[in-house]
Amino acid sequence: MLRKKLTRASVKLLPSETLCSIFRFALEDIIEDDMKTTAEAEHRVIAGGLPFPHTMASVCRQWRDVISSAPELWTRIFCVMPNKSRRQTLTDLTSQLQKAHGYPVHLTIVNKHNHLKQKEVPRILNFIALHIGQLKSLRIRNFYGLYIKEYCDTLAGHAPQLECLQVTGPKILGCWTTREHLPPLFKLDCPTLRILHIDHKVAHSLDHQWLKNNLTNVESVTLSFGDELPCYGPSYSVPDDVPKALNAVPGRIPCLIIDGLQFPFQTISRIKREGLQIGAEKVVVRGCMKVLAIVDDHCKTIVIRDCEVVEDPRIRRFPSSDTLEFDECFGSSLEMAPLTPSWNGDTVTITNSNSLCMKAIFVLLGAPFKDSSCSLWPRVTTLKLVANGDFILRFPFKMLKAMISSRREAAGQENLGKNDVELDAIGFKGVRPIMVLHVHGGHGLLRKEREWFEEQVRDFVWDCKKR
Repeated sequence: MLRKKLTRASVKLLPSETLCSIFRFALEDIIEDDMKTTAEAEHRVIAGGLPFPHTMASVCRQWRDVISSAPELWTRIFCVMPNKSRRQTLTDLTSQLQKAHGYPVHLTIVNKHNHLKQKEVPRILNFIALHIGQLKSLRIRNFYGLYIKEYCDTLAGHAPQLECLQVTGPKILGCWTTREHLPPLFKLDCPTLRILHIDHKVAHSLDHQWLKNNLTNVESVTLSFGDELPCYGPSYSVPDDVPKALNAVPGRIPCLIIDGLQFPFQTISRIKREGLQIGAEKVVVRGCMKVLAIVDDHCKTIVIRDCEVVEDPRIRRFPSSDTLEFDECFGSSLEMAPLTPSWNGDTVTITNSNSLCMKAIFVLLGAPFKDSSCSLWPRVTTLKLVANGDFILRFPFKMLKAMISSRREAAGQENLGKNDVELDAIGFKGVRPIMVLHVHGGHGLLRKEREWFEEQVRDFVWDCKKR
């Protein structure tokens, strides 16, 4: 009780300028999280049943006075529709824009129902258009009316401060097999755009010239496909629209995130026959690895997130890259592991993934399986196993040791002291030993085991997870 009283007293003694700085840093963190996620209605509320900064303003008079006098704290506007009153929605939006006093605004508008009356859509779009020059980020979710031809011209204007644009449909997009091209959806002039997040419907309606004009400075492009398999079957007439749109981006995209794309293999084969590929410096795929079949061989990093590692034996190889990362992946059976993709990179990182996932990867790295060993990833010399947050790292300890021993034996005693540069210089084509093993968040390690790893691996780190 005394500690609580001292804490409250200490907070009350803080100068208003210090409180304002703390609130500003908190708001920046919230906005940064917004940029990384798809807008959902529940994201509006931060704490206490109220959005920021209303939550802070309700604590005490001092905080309320600080927030009321700081227009920069009113720059995150999060509107959830439908509201009880359409007029009230626009009134609330206008009120908070006025409180922002001309500061750049981060605007999110989410339709929490599956359908919104079409007559409500132009009201919202016209409101956005009036203030487009003040927006630093714009996120629109579940507005089906955006795809209606007569509304497409509404989202237009010069947006010199707009850095993040996100237009996505619901989680379940359903079947969409239209043979007609939708009219170009965006007619915004946004030369400072850094983050673009769109769903597959928007991707099909993007004007390639718009991409060339506005994505010169882009840092991240996310393409989402919802949670349901889109109907990209034989009746789908334009399977190449997505890669063509991505290839229209000027320069190479620094980070491309493909979320939930589940093209059937016949569609992927058709895209490959047309010679189309997609690529970026860093490619992140979530939910399905099939799309890697149309990723080019010039990536630096490939991240596979929330996927089954042994997904389909028809995936024969991964695109060339320096680094391969597995994040929250899982495995089911090792029976198909020796048939899964080959890869020629040198660094593998496994984060928050289950034991079967690691077993499959260890087999690919050369751990003995069914009385034999064969590494499909011979150039790997760096392996990192990481547990973030509350995740408990459980992996097959004996299989890890067997894989390291197997690779050392395959490399040959005469090559164990050489580094990658020296092995490249002699044209070494065989399996390379693991030279770097970093484990962050593992269980405790016995001294004898630690000594074994230090003897077998040149750069060895094993950090135990603190409980």
